[in-house]
Amino acid sequence: MKSATMHKWTFLLLLVLFAGSAGAKTLFERSFAEMGYNDFAVEGPEMVGCEQAQFLLPLDINAENPSVYPIFSLAVQFYPVQEGAADVNVNLNGSRIAELRVADFKCHDGACWARIALPTGELDLQKENALDICMGTSDSITKTVLAGNSMVGLYNTVDFEAKGAFITSAEKESLVIGEKTKITVFLHNEGSAAAFAEVRFARPLAEDKNAFVVVEGNTEENGFVKPGESMVITYVIKPRVATRITLPPAIVYYKNEFGEEEQRFGNLVSLDVREPDRKIEAFIVKPVEVNTVGQPIDLRLAVKNIGMDDLYDLRIDLQMPGGVTLLSMPDREAPLVSSKETAYLPFTVASGSAGRFPIGCTVTYTDVNLTEAKCQGSFVEFKEKEISPAIYAGIVLLIIAAGVYYYLMREKPVE
Repeated sequence: MKSATMHKWTFLLLLVLFAGSAGAKTLFERSFAEMGYNDFAVEGPEMVGCEQAQFLLPLDINAENPSVYPIFSLAVQFYPVQEGAADVNVNLNGSRIAELRVADFKCHDGACWARIALPTGELDLQKENALDICMGTSDSITKTVLAGNSMVGLYNTVDFEAKGAFITSAEKESLVIGEKTKITVFLHNEGSAAAFAEVRFARPLAEDKNAFVVVEGNTEENGFVKPGESMVITYVIKPRVATRITLPPAIVYYKNEFGEEEQRFGNLVSLDVREPDRKIEAFIVKPVEVNTVGQPIDLRLAVKNIGMDDLYDLRIDLQMPGGVTLLSMPDREAPLVSSKETAYLPFTVASGSAGRFPIGCTVTYTDVNLTEAKCQGSFVEFKEKEISPAIYAGIVLLIIAAGVYYYLMREKPVE
C-alpha cells in the first residue's frame, strides 16, 4: 500500500512539474506603478479622459525575436458595475492598436484585464515608447480607473492566433447524398511555450444528425501542444440531405501566459450536397434457366448504376413468392456502386414444388428521405427431377431378361 501511494504522489508531482514547465515564461515585466504612474480615473457619465505612460524595453532582450512576445496588460476598474457601456482605446507611439469594450476584459484580482499584443513594427527598441490610453464612461458605467498594476512585459508564450494556426478543412466540399468526406481540424502552436489545449465544437455534432452523420474518427481531442508542434483531428461525415451544410466551428480552449482561460473559434466549413442522378437497373443473374425441385440454386442479384453519379449505401430487399425459400443472402447492402458499374449480391434459394416463380426486389437509397427503385421482372423455374435414360434402358433390359427367363423355364422338358 505504501509503495502504491508513493507511486501515486510521484506521478502527481511529475504531472505538476510538467504542467508548470509547459506554461509561459516571463522574460521582462514592469508595472505602471513601478514606472512611477499612479491610478488614473475618469468620473461622471459620458466623460472621456486620457493618460500617457512611457516605457523602455530592456536592451539585453531582443523584442524582435519571433520567440519573444511583447504584451501590454491593461488593468481597468469599472464602477458601479462591471457590465454596461464603456470604451477604452489604446495607441502605441501614435498608432491605434486596440479598441476595447467592457466585454473584451477578463475580470479577476480586483480589476478587469485586457491583454494587448504590442506590434514589434510600432515599437522603438532603443528609445522610450508611449502608450496613450483613453477611457470613456456612459450612463451605466460612470467611473473608470486605469490601475497602476497595468504592466508591459516580454514573454515566451503559446500562440494559436497566428494565421493558419487553427484551420478546419474538408477533403471534398461538393458531394452527393451518402458520399463521405474527411474533415480535418489542424491546430499548430506558433508560439514559444507549450499549452494544454482542448478542441471541441460550438455545438455538439449530434445536433446536426438530420443533415449528416459522423461515421469514423474522433471529433474532440486534448493534450499538450509544444512550440512548433501540432494537434490534428480527423473524422469522416456522410451527408443525408441535399442542401448546403455549414459545420459548427471548432473551438480551442487553453490558458494564456497569465493563467486566464482563452478560447478561439476556427473557420467555418460549408459543404454543397445535391441529389445524385439515380438510375438503377436490377435483375437476377442465373447459372441455369431451369432448376431441380429440392435442390438449392446459387443466384446473383445485379444492381447496375446507369446514372452519371456514384451511388452510396444502397439497401436491397428480395420479395420471395410462396413456394420459394431464401436460404441465404450474405450481403444486403451495397456501400458504393460507381457510375456505369454493376454490383453483384449473391443469394441462394430452393423450392419444394415445380413451377415458374417471380422474384422481386427493392433497392432503397438510405438517406433521410427514402427513395426506392424496383427490380426488373425476374423468374426462377423449378422442375421435378427427370429419370435418367440409362435408368430407362436398365429397366427395359431387366424386363427383357425377365421375359427370356420366363420363356426358358416354360420350354424346359419335365424329367
